[in-house]
Amino acid sequence: MKKIIAIILGLAMLLCAVSAMAEDKVTLGTVSINGAFRLQSALPEGYKITPLTVTPEQYVALISSEDPAKPAMQLSIAFDEQYADVERLNDMDDEALALLEQTFIDPDPDVEITYGETGYGTRVLVAKHDTEDMDYIVFFSIFRGYCVEFVLLPAQEGDRNLNAEQIATCVSFLTNLDFIPADAGVTGAQAVAGLTFVTNLSDYNPETNTLTAVAMRPIPLPAAQVEQLDIGDTLIDGQLQEEIVSIDKSEEGVILINDDIELRKKDEEYHIYMYEIEHIEQFAELTVEIPDNLTIIDHIDKENGDPLEEPVTYTVDEFKAMLADENLSPDFATNNVEVKFNVNCEMVSVERFYTPAQ
Repeated sequence: MKKIIAIILGLAMLLCAVSAMAEDKVTLGTVSINGAFRLQSALPEGYKITPLTVTPEQYVALISSEDPAKPAMQLSIAFDEQYADVERLNDMDDEALALLEQTFIDPDPDVEITYGETGYGTRVLVAKHDTEDMDYIVFFSIFRGYCVEFVLLPAQEGDRNLNAEQIATCVSFLTNLDFIPADAGVTGAQAVAGLTFVTNLSDYNPETNTLTAVAMRPIPLPAAQVEQLDIGDTLIDGQLQEEIVSIDKSEEGVILINDDIELRKKDEEYHIYMYEIEHIEQFAELTVEIPDNLTIIDHIDKENGDPLEEPVTYTVDEFKAMLADENLSPDFATNNVEVKFNVNCEMVSVERFYTPAQ
């Protein structure tokens, strides 16, 4: 058994070799977990991913092969308040790691625990369980308060024990598993500095003259992943999960899924549109003050929500009154507000547009 664990650790360090192997694999793409990070990797050849649970707090998926003689892998990600302040498993001291290890030892005193790391440098606890019924290995890590658990299960048919080759397949996947901050290296207010985003504005506080700004952006899908989708697969884009019942492709190259989802190609990526509106998700949230020189332009009638022939420009005082008026419908808490931020992450302008989904 120690030889197999040595294989696990050795393979986890062979990043260049595994990266080369990944060229022949299907791209998994990107999963957004509550704006905290993106998860991306490559699937072993012949495997597909089937989401089981997709919520802002939890993501569970089965990674399996059509060949019943090959092992299955289950990926589970969930936020845990206990580790809310833990950036990565790498940051936990020996005492904290001992407590974590105990959670694996208590139900199985014979468990063998070692450590490895992913290709992105994130430390991983490896727990090898050898029971009377079957072997299974748990790869466990923490990223920004999220517990990431990856379980390697034996094949449905044949030997219920795991061999070195099967473990190597799993480790190849694991080594290419990247936990990437959803804000691409910056967090909070820094993510919006000097840029314009579709933004939700809500929670106006007249006492502090502030409101909550939630910036949104699309999550592009790699072309290699999209172009292999077929009926029976599940389209995943952040929190969007759609089982594919029908799929067509137009002469212009637009992929139509289930008659109401369009995938439009831009360079080597696809963007998702639903009813002509691009699918976007939250990636940064901050509290901002309302400056006295803010420009507010509205293309919607504030009383009934109808589109205006000519946009209206409001004063800052009028804007604050609208935010405070609970009787106005719709208010400015909408995904059709474009907010321009300056380099200091302050609001420069707010412009609201009309869409049928308003």
